[in-house]
Amino acid sequence: MNNYFQNIKVLLKRLLIVLILYIVTRLYFYVLNYHFFNSVQFVSLMKMFFYGIRFDISAIAYTNLLIIILHVIPGNFKNNNTYQLITKILFVVINSIALATNFIDSKFFEFEEKRLTSDIFSPVWLGHDTVDLIPQFIHDYWYIILSWLIVIFILIYFYPNIKQHAEAEVVKGKRKIKKLIYQSALCVFLLAFAIIGGRGGFQLKPLRIITAAKYANSNDVSLVLNSPFTLLKTIGKKEIEIKNYFTDKELNKIFNPVRQYKSDTSFRKMNVVVFILESFGKEYVGSLNNNKGYTPFLDSLITKSMVFDYAFANGKKSIEAVPSILSSIPALMNNPFITSNYSSDKINSLASILNKQGYYTAFFHGGSNGTMGFDDFAKMSGMQDYYGRDEYDREGDYDGNWGIFDEPYLQYYARKLTELKKPFFTCLFTLSSHHPYTIPEKYKGKFPKGELINEQSISYADYSLKRFFQTASKLPWYKNTLFVFTADHTAQAYSKFYKNKLGRYSIPIIYFCPSDTSLTGINHTITQQADIMPSVLDYLDYSKKFIAYGNSVFDTNADHYAVNYMNGIYQLINNDYTLLYDGDKSIGLYNIRTDKLLKHNLLNTSPQIVIKLENKLKAILQSYNNRLINNDLVIRDKQK
Repeated sequence: MNNYFQNIKVLLKRLLIVLILYIVTRLYFYVLNYHFFNSVQFVSLMKMFFYGIRFDISAIAYTNLLIIILHVIPGNFKNNNTYQLITKILFVVINSIALATNFIDSKFFEFEEKRLTSDIFSPVWLGHDTVDLIPQFIHDYWYIILSWLIVIFILIYFYPNIKQHAEAEVVKGKRKIKKLIYQSALCVFLLAFAIIGGRGGFQLKPLRIITAAKYANSNDVSLVLNSPFTLLKTIGKKEIEIKNYFTDKELNKIFNPVRQYKSDTSFRKMNVVVFILESFGKEYVGSLNNNKGYTPFLDSLITKSMVFDYAFANGKKSIEAVPSILSSIPALMNNPFITSNYSSDKINSLASILNKQGYYTAFFHGGSNGTMGFDDFAKMSGMQDYYGRDEYDREGDYDGNWGIFDEPYLQYYARKLTELKKPFFTCLFTLSSHHPYTIPEKYKGKFPKGELINEQSISYADYSLKRFFQTASKLPWYKNTLFVFTADHTAQAYSKFYKNKLGRYSIPIIYFCPSDTSLTGINHTITQQADIMPSVLDYLDYSKKFIAYGNSVFDTNADHYAVNYMNGIYQLINNDYTLLYDGDKSIGLYNIRTDKLLKHNLLNTSPQIVIKLENKLKAILQSYNNRLINNDLVIRDKQK
């Protein structure tokens, strides 16, 4: 039996090394993302690290299950040199890959502010753009690769080996039935113990991502989690389930996504241009923050526009933003709509609706065709044409990473709009303010550098907009055009507010029409990306029914709200409050007007508000889930 116990002993030592490395990589993750968590007190941080061990053990138990089996199966053959070499190779490879995800997340978190999930394996993420950018990422983040290589070295160098004298047991005597039964029973016990470790204990349900919310507030749950755990928990997971919180009659009273804006006037055939500005968080727009900012042109345009100071993104990814903006489908599940099981659902959009009104519709993006599945979604949503890098006529303007620099591409866009059939609806997605934040060599040093690495590229994108409007304002279609500006999502943040659950989704949403002087002023209505489609249709006096998970900002009778989802936590912003809900219960209520830093949780002091907002959120989720599952996102003929 000494041989068998020797294998168990070295197994525990080997797994202990992995556990220590998980803790070290959590510290590494914290240090590299300190600016997201600098408000966390030391005692709270230690608690999160302590409770994080539970999630580490779970990930280690699952990823090392084969290693555990190879150590605990009965028999003395395990001391064979070849067997031990194979076990070592598997151990190093499996744990190197698992730990690599923690290292990847130490910088990837900066862009999405959540741990990696299985959508990273979708073709959209593993496409040509990702492959092409690998050299740039290696150049920028070489220290992460070096750190990972050091960890691999530690796994190899400190790998505990079987003591050679244990080999003697292999050749001594015959194996007795009693010994085999004993080892088999112990093997079953150890495997059961590993499974308990994997599920996180004896509780009714195994550990889930949302369980981390018990040990940290919604902003800090990523410090409790680890990336192998979140990846494992989302692979093959059913995206959404049918909800039955309310009867159909009750549901329609609380929330109904069917929209119809009746008008006494006929439909206005104005051109519509929607700008989706890459990573343009509200924090960068000076006029919305009482400071200089990095967007002088946008600041000047805001003085002639209607702008919303309580505007929010529906997600944290570009791939989530496009369906929210163009089809009023917010991101309320783990996978983006574009890559989800429901991407083939029939949907309405600004393009499909305006096509029927005689519009020409097109999507423009200077990135390589296929980026983020934008071209596929554009086609599915009814866009008649897609203009990407392949259609652009001067490859010399390629930025070497993502696509065509914003300034030349926006000039190309202005020229193309002049050529298009009128009226038109087009959407343009900028790209230069995306990592690695490259700007043309001739503009190096022209734009101010701020506290964050991306702010110079924000200023360049703003300058590109200025140049576009200098060109467009002289063209015949300009005055009969409604321009809408929004961001796809926020990016790095410097101020405290833009690091919390509310600020992380705060973006500009601006409506500008050169011929409409009434469309001006700062509006305090809560709005979201999903409001853009119904708002545009309302502005154009479109009078037919359609499905939208947002409201028109011009509808003063609507109950305006914003909703988003990340790390298993839903957020509903409505009236003066934001509610945080973990899928089972509400976990936070804050007054967004008087408590912008979300310091005072009103969950226990305002139960009536909690109930009201929770019911509204449940109704939105029930409608959203059930309509996606039942392919019921458009008005059918019988409903008209």
